[in-house]
Amino acid sequence: MTTRTWIHAATTALLLLLAGGAAAADGDALERIRGRGSVACGLRGGLGGLSFVDAQGHLDGFMVDFCRAFAAATLGNAQAIHVVRLPDKPQEFAAVEKHEVDVALTTTTWTLSRDVSYAIEFLHPLLYDGQGFAILDAKPPPLDQLGPLTVCVKAQTTTARNLEDFIRQTSRPWSVRTFNTYDEALQAFLAQECGLLTTDRSVLVTSLASYRNAGLAVRIYPDVISREPLTPYVARDDRIWYDVGRWVIAATILAEEKGVTSADVRAGRIPDDPELAALFGHANAGAKALGLPEDWALQVIGQVGNYGEIFERNLGSRSPYRMERALNQPWTRGGILYAPPFR
Repeated sequence: MTTRTWIHAATTALLLLLAGGAAAADGDALERIRGRGSVACGLRGGLGGLSFVDAQGHLDGFMVDFCRAFAAATLGNAQAIHVVRLPDKPQEFAAVEKHEVDVALTTTTWTLSRDVSYAIEFLHPLLYDGQGFAILDAKPPPLDQLGPLTVCVKAQTTTARNLEDFIRQTSRPWSVRTFNTYDEALQAFLAQECGLLTTDRSVLVTSLASYRNAGLAVRIYPDVISREPLTPYVARDDRIWYDVGRWVIAATILAEEKGVTSADVRAGRIPDDPELAALFGHANAGAKALGLPEDWALQVIGQVGNYGEIFERNLGSRSPYRMERALNQPWTRGGILYAPPFR
C-alpha cells in the first residue's frame, strides 16, 4: 500500500467513524422524551374516532389513546403528550426520519415499499382494515353489479393504486377522479360528483357517521378489495424505542386477552397468571432491557386501558360509530390480535 493510498483509506475510515458517532443511538429517543417531559406523536387531525378534537376542545381518538399509552409507559403520565400534525406523504415519513416526532400514529398502511424505502420501522398493526366503498343510495345494487360511474379517491396513496389495480383486474366500467386530500374527495362525493367514494373502511365509517345519522342515504359496502394493516412507526435508528413501541402495544392486546381492564389494575385485581405476573410483576426483567420503570405495563393499562377498552370507546360499541371488531379482536375470539408471549 502506498503512502497516498494509506492516507486516503485512513481519512475515509475517520469520516465514517465521525458519521457513525453523529447518528442517533439506541436509547436516544427515551432520553429526548424524558428531557422534554412528553412523547411527541405525529397525528392526522380531523379523523373522527381516530384523532380529532371534541366539542369541549379535548384531543381524542383511537390513535391518540395509543400515544397516551406510550407516555404512560415511558413517563408514568398518559397525559404527557405533545401532538404534531403531520404533512401528507411522503413528507410524513421525512418528519419521522428527522426526529420531528417520536412516533407516527396515522392511518398509514404497512407495505413492503414503505418499509424498504424509508429509514423507518413499523411497530405492530393497530387496526387490521381493508379498502371499502360508499355510495349515496339507500338500497344500492351489489358492488359487482354497478355500471359505469366515477370513483372519488385521494391521490398518491395505496388506496388509489389499489383502486386502479381493482378496476383493471375486474374490468369494471369505472373512471377514477383523484383529489389532493380525503376531505376534498368526501365533499365531491357528497355533492354527487362521484358515484362512489373509496378509502379504508374505518375512515369511511367514521367520516360518514354524522351524515348517516342526519338521514342521508349513504351505504358502506361490506366488500373490501385490499388488506390495510394500519400501523404506527418510528425512526429506524433506535432499536430500544422500537422495542418499547412494540411491547406497549402487545401489553394492551395481552391484557384484553387475559380479561384485565383498567378498573382491575386500579383496584389491584390481577388474576393469578404466570404471564400476567411477568407483565405486571416487580421481577420484570424486560423493563430494565427496555429502559422502562418496573410498573410500565401497570401504568399503561391502569391509565389508558386494554386494547378492547381503547377500541370500544373510540370506534366500537361505546362510540357513535359502533364499528364491528371483526379481525380486531383477540385470536381467542376469532380475531387476529395476538401478542408474543411475555416470558
